Amino acid sequence: MNDDEQFAQGLRDRVTRVAPQIDVDVTSVVPAARRRRAARTGGITLVLALALGGGAWVATTLEPTVVVPGGSTTMPVEPSPTPTGPPLTTSEGDRLGDASDNVPQEPVIPPEGWREASYFHLVTRVMSTKEGEEDDDDTPLGIERWYGDGVSFELRSYGPALRDSHSFLGLEGNQPVSLGWADVAALPTEPDALQDALLDALEVTGVAEEAALSNTARLVTDAPATPELRAAAWQLLISHPDVQVEDDVRDSEDRPGTSATFELWDRTTKIIYDEEQHHPLELEESIGKMHSLTTYFETEFADLPDEVADSVIEVPDLTAMTREDVEVACLQKHLACALEEAASDTVPEGTVISSDPTTGALVSWGALVTVVLSTGP
Repeated sequence: MNDDEQFAQGLRDRVTRVAPQIDVDVTSVVPAARRRRAARTGGITLVLALALGGGAWVATTLEPTVVVPGGSTTMPVEPSPTPTGPPLTTSEGDRLGDASDNVPQEPVIPPEGWREASYFHLVTRVMSTKEGEEDDDDTPLGIERWYGDGVSFELRSYGPALRDSHSFLGLEGNQPVSLGWADVAALPTEPDALQDALLDALEVTGVAEEAALSNTARLVTDAPATPELRAAAWQLLISHPDVQVEDDVRDSEDRPGTSATFELWDRTTKIIYDEEQHHPLELEESIGKMHSLTTYFETEFADLPDEVADSVIEVPDLTAMTREDVEVACLQKHLACALEEAASDTVPEGTVISSDPTTGALVSWGALVTVVLSTGP
């Protein structure tokens, strides 16, 4: 019996001994699941390794098996480990938030080859103030994200996390317009053609020209635009009659660039841009008494670091597995699998008919997966 077989047998033995309460030494059950490889981008290698690379974790125990309505049983799952080291920071050393907002409420079905796909890597520093009020915490907040086609991630103080995939361009309102990854990729890289494409897409809003100006600014700053598309958007922006352009300015990091300032709706926007590198440097926005300053450090397409990809769980292919194998797989993947039964003329008794979410779906630690076992004809 090899190591994998011994490991699987040990888990089966534990499952068959499940009683009203089960305690498991997590250091012996799941060390392999905590393996992390070196990042392909150097910026976050060290900080991610502190939290994900085999550091100390708080010990936890399994909860007892729970019977849910309908008579199915939910397997116990090990609570998510808590890192004991210092909070993570961005690749620029800025503090990260720890709120769980923007987390997908449903399993994410990624495109094939999502691990090897190209992602838009965004690293910024944000300062927000309100006129007439002192901020209790004036420490800037860092943001580090990887936007992809159908799957996105954000680095939080506790580690990488799935992020809702959202529209990058558009306008919300009574007639929302949402432009996603593929829509942005299809935009032309010639200024006049880009203007026409934006106007066509935003015509239904009733404020197409204003919305086109707003979306042009987003293409220059935080939308997943190629350097060619960003350069076209910048030329379109500075040629707009309502945009004031100033050469030889410097941002808060003392980096030289060109600024474009305009007023739209209820806000004043100023963008400082590096015309040689086709890279946004800073975005300053004022809305009434509110003021924000966003400094850009990375707005480039890059590989997804392994640590980020490994931070989520892919639902394994449970089809045709026996109940015992399902129990092992769920424990290994840290999934709360609900076992149900159904008759089938085609699937042998005692083996899996289906799972929900399906194979390959991306979920977080402890996610519920409903597994249907065949009772035969």
